[in-house]
Amino acid sequence: MFNRLKPLAALIATALMSTGALAATQTLDAGNYSITYDDAALGKFGVLIPTASGISFAPSGDGFSVESFSGPKTVKSIVALTIAADAGYTLTGFSLSEQGSYLKFGDGSQVTAGGNLTVQDLVNTSASVTKQLVVSAPLTDSTTFEDFVSSPWTASAAAQLGTTTATVSIYNMLGAWGVSANDGYATIGKSNVVLDISVVAVPEPQSLAMLLAGLGIVGAMARRRRIGA
Repeated sequence: MFNRLKPLAALIATALMSTGALAATQTLDAGNYSITYDDAALGKFGVLIPTASGISFAPSGDGFSVESFSGPKTVKSIVALTIAADAGYTLTGFSLSEQGSYLKFGDGSQVTAGGNLTVQDLVNTSASVTKQLVVSAPLTDSTTFEDFVSSPWTASAAAQLGTTTATVSIYNMLGAWGVSANDGYATIGKSNVVLDISVVAVPEPQSLAMLLAGLGIVGAMARRRRIGA
């Protein structure tokens, strides 16, 4: 089901991606919507995996991580997806959740995580929403070289925008700062990224007309009861 080509989404993605990357364009059929992306441009997000409510990314190999023995070090990556609702449906919102782990020791050593979720409406191109990725708790846990115990971290962002076709961009940055003067070390990594996609059915004109007619009848009956009373 997840490899059936959706012509509309593929056409939009082709217009957005560079000519050299067209051979890597993939389209996933998620039932009520499709997701088009360039599998050669996933960067440090790693492998894209379909889920029941959207997609997830699983960094592999060295993954999405950074470390520092001295001074500030950063790593960043961005991924863009074109998401198109099937006929009779509309996209309503996007929820991003991320998790990973970090480790630091030595006075002054620090780690950080940031980024944003951006949704660009491709039907009404003047409409877009950008939400900052918010870490759920301060990244303040420290350990020692002897213990070498890592701590988990999570972050999230959510964007609401009603449309039938949109580009969703996820931008992530991780930072580590080890203080060499204090025999410090810092590292932080991302292990999982999940994007949940909300989609709702749009009532057909006939169904909507019947609903309105039914409401009208109920309203008329209520008025008659009030008059009769």
